[in-house]
Amino acid sequence: MNKLGKYEVRRELGKGAMGIVYEGFDPMIERRVALKTILSQDMGASGMEDALARFKREAQAAGRLNHPGIVAVYEYGEDVSPESGQRVAFIAMEFVQGRELRSFFDANERFGLADIERIMGEILDALGHAHAHGVVHRDMKPANLFVLPNGKIKIGDFGIARIESSELTQVGTIMGTPAYMSPEQIVGQPVDGRSDLFSCGVILYQLLTGEKPFIGNATNIVMYKVLNEMPIAPSMLNVTLPPAFDMVVKKAMAKAPDQRYQNADEFMQAIRSAAHATSRAPIDDDQTIVQNRVNNDPPTVIRQVDPPTVVRPREAAPAPVSATTAAAAAAVSPAPAPAPAPASTPIAQPNKKPLMMAAAVAAAVVMIGGGAFFMTRSTAPTAPDQASNNTSAPNTSAPASAPASTPENTASAFPTVETTTDSGQIIISAIGMVDSKDPRFNGDASAAQAEARADAKRQLVEKVAALYVDSNSLDKNYPVIEKKLLANYDNFIKTVITEGAPQTGKAGVVESEARAVVKMRDVQKSLNQLSKEERIDFIRNNGDPKIAIQMTIANADTAQNLASARSQLAENVLKERIKSFGFRIWANDGEVAAGPKAKTADFQILGEAKFKQLSMKLQASGLTITKTVLTSWTVKAVDKGTSEEIYLNTVMPKGQSWASEDLALADIGKQMGDEFSKDFFLQHFEYGVRKVKLAVAGLPDTLTADLILRELKGVRQVLDVQKAGENGSYQVQLSEGSGSSGVLQDKFVKLFNDKLGQTCISFGGASANEIKLMYAPACRDVAIRDKLGNTLPAAVSEAPGERGKNLMKAGRIST
Repeated sequence: MNKLGKYEVRRELGKGAMGIVYEGFDPMIERRVALKTILSQDMGASGMEDALARFKREAQAAGRLNHPGIVAVYEYGEDVSPESGQRVAFIAMEFVQGRELRSFFDANERFGLADIERIMGEILDALGHAHAHGVVHRDMKPANLFVLPNGKIKIGDFGIARIESSELTQVGTIMGTPAYMSPEQIVGQPVDGRSDLFSCGVILYQLLTGEKPFIGNATNIVMYKVLNEMPIAPSMLNVTLPPAFDMVVKKAMAKAPDQRYQNADEFMQAIRSAAHATSRAPIDDDQTIVQNRVNNDPPTVIRQVDPPTVVRPREAAPAPVSATTAAAAAAVSPAPAPAPAPASTPIAQPNKKPLMMAAAVAAAVVMIGGGAFFMTRSTAPTAPDQASNNTSAPNTSAPASAPASTPENTASAFPTVETTTDSGQIIISAIGMVDSKDPRFNGDASAAQAEARADAKRQLVEKVAALYVDSNSLDKNYPVIEKKLLANYDNFIKTVITEGAPQTGKAGVVESEARAVVKMRDVQKSLNQLSKEERIDFIRNNGDPKIAIQMTIANADTAQNLASARSQLAENVLKERIKSFGFRIWANDGEVAAGPKAKTADFQILGEAKFKQLSMKLQASGLTITKTVLTSWTVKAVDKGTSEEIYLNTVMPKGQSWASEDLALADIGKQMGDEFSKDFFLQHFEYGVRKVKLAVAGLPDTLTADLILRELKGVRQVLDVQKAGENGSYQVQLSEGSGSSGVLQDKFVKLFNDKLGQTCISFGGASANEIKLMYAPACRDVAIRDKLGNTLPAAVSEAPGERGKNLMKAGRIST
């Protein structure tokens, strides 16, 4: 193709299922343009009509806007391809050279606070212009935002925009990208500019933290979270942020439009106020924190310089020379796969700086072009425990720690402490320690510091492993766990939240603290694999998995299900088998009680069986004998937290027949029960985490409170601990299956007192959510405080493996 209308076609820039984007040239005014086309081939008449309607709407929407932050549209036209003779519709638009904002996120490149304020200001200014002219974008996402070489931002792809006077977008038709869509957009309600502001809140969250607020392994899981959950506060993932950003993001992503910012200018003013609030850390606005996880180096502070220059990761692929009007390309070309993470430190981009779900999804289609999600439906996604029992559909259950879906907590602030960031992930804090006099360092202080940081990350993973494996079993098998699991700690750490600078104490031990999001489920799977490969019989922790059971028995001849009372005969036998493991049976709907404290089952066993009656007449006696035989069966187990099918067996037992239907039903239940063992569920059980407030009364000063915090972080069974405000108050995270008071008594209080040689902390009482300890007046002496600071945390005396032996040999720990 050499020409489209008056435009010369110079080269192809991108190609997708619906059309091609070309670089063009307008000879009349000698201007480069991008020509976005749509082809009629491979489309039915109705499909082509819908596509052309959206295509024209894009030209209409963007064409009525004139703003430096919006990709300009010059003309809509139609032509006939001389090669194929087919009609080609095209849009001539501004030729943009730059990068999609998405590519920065994919490459782990981060922006400084001043940059974030500027970027969001430019986005919201452009959106404000669009909204003032009656245009709602409806697909605001990083793939539709383009960073120019000078750092400026342009918005592109108005392909699914809504124009106030247009009837092209009907209520009940959903288009967009689920992770960035507003709740009202998901449920198919009319949208206005506040829907775009919700999407901008999601983009702001990602700029601030590097993480998407709503993630999941299936579209309907993401949609459920958008409708019902508030994500972890940004300041929990990026501790350098001013806390004011938590409320800004919360309001921007409010479930109800009336609770959000009502216009782009109001949103922008809130961002500016938060950006200039007092930060939690002494980091200038023109600095960027870069977390180096691969090389185990400390966090790097990059000071930005004028003029802005692009600093990229070593060996990273160069940015495209011309990501030309990717605004156009995004809508017609498949979304590119994310580039592999570079094997070096990700360096920041250094520019100067309640809608409730009611019923089932009617139909869903993923639009490949631009990665957009297109769904036509009449009702909303199904909430957990309202879903069908057919486990082939992804389960939309939220993590157990998610708040109940009520209007009250939908509008509440972010939780002050959040443990899980997504299903299968958990926030852990730990302390790494090494003896600086160890011969392997040869007196190199930097080598000892690097090893202390690495040890902290190994301790993060070890604490997760201790969720699943009994402490004695973990210690017994520590050498192989250390070699096969802990040595590969970086495979299990998703995000490092904080990492303290290594400090060398008077005893010569280097300490480094770390707090990170750890992929708990990946650790569990590695332990299971380790058990198989290394023939290790791990002693699992005493968990309490909750099992739901559903049996369906049908007559093979009539294909009719038996009455529930008949199927119950098989189901009851299976239930007795599960109860013999010490586990509780949950109702089929996953609940044992109504209200905000109702819990869902961890696993669901689904059994399906068909049988028929066979009759045979004995010639000698004339008697007719009837036998019941099995014709098919399926046994499966589903992890309700992840929707993963963890067990499936369709191999029917051979040579089985029964004299009566009752005997058949009972034996079917028994045989299905025999498919499972106690260890099967424990190997797949994702332990919940309980939050406990710990109050230590009588602490003499803040320094002593900090030393108590250090002691707690050294305890293997304490997953995460943070100060909770007043002196001596801490928020502690423990395994849901562990007795909190017992763990703290045995692993903290006793060892702490043994270390000091006197009773300094005593038990002061406990309730369901709070434990009280007393600090003895006799231990408020400065000498006691100095001893706390100059010796290692008491719990390290129980450190397993060579690590513990080396520290003990060095005489660093008082026992």
